[in-house]
Amino acid sequence: MRVLVTGAAGRLGREVVRAFADDGPVFGLSRIALNVADRKAVHAAIASCTPSLVVNCAAWTDVDGCEGDPQRAQRINAAAVGYLREAAEEVGAHLLHVSTDFVFDGKADVPYPEDHPTDPLSVYGAVKLAGEAAAGPSATVVRTSWLQPADAPGMVERLIVALASGGPVKMGHERSACPTFIADLVPVLRYLCEERVAGVVHATNAGPTSWFDFARGVATAAGLDPGRVERTSDPGLDGTLPARRPLYSALDNAVLRSLGNVTIRDHREALAEAVARAVG
Repeated sequence: MRVLVTGAAGRLGREVVRAFADDGPVFGLSRIALNVADRKAVHAAIASCTPSLVVNCAAWTDVDGCEGDPQRAQRINAAAVGYLREAAEEVGAHLLHVSTDFVFDGKADVPYPEDHPTDPLSVYGAVKLAGEAAAGPSATVVRTSWLQPADAPGMVERLIVALASGGPVKMGHERSACPTFIADLVPVLRYLCEERVAGVVHATNAGPTSWFDFARGVATAAGLDPGRVERTSDPGLDGTLPARRPLYSALDNAVLRSLGNVTIRDHREALAEAVARAVG
């Protein structure tokens, strides 16, 4: 299998490159190596590499930045996906595109299945939704949320440092979603690629939570005092940030369940494992 990965220098892209490294040539292209918003460059790169699979991990994920520059957001998060689809189709490659929980309005109180109507609150959510459409009906579009890195310090490590410092740790308690550990997500992406599953697929670790409860879970797993985690309001809900965030954006992995043999463990199990690595 010949695989081309865009956004290969990012926390998700790095792991995708590693996941396919033993199966054949993997062309990991960072944003420096390939500007996905340049149509000619995209077509040239894919024509040169002739991959059988294109995994698009490239995105502009600065939610507030997108709000301030919607044209740039549209170029990177929507138009670029169309360029990748065109170029992939020319060489017969399958496209997997990574999307977001921000396509929903946050008004639900149970996890969103794939077929729930979308209604993004922000420019970021809107252009990511447009990117899903640009990927085309034969692509695999994977929505995920609250990514936790596999090979670099992330929220778990930062919380351990903050909790060990002695002062209170204030975390938002209003927003809820499913933290997703990249180490658990990537094998699912690989499976979906190998099977060329078409359409939208939700892929997150199980268990909706808030950042407040996530932090308390880290404290407990690390043997630190969870009482030092204090509730605070989430930015992005009260107008203090440029972009609105969905209040509740947990995703239901309904399509994965329908496939029969693809599951992702509860985030609390992954969290405990991450803490053990961090303190061990």
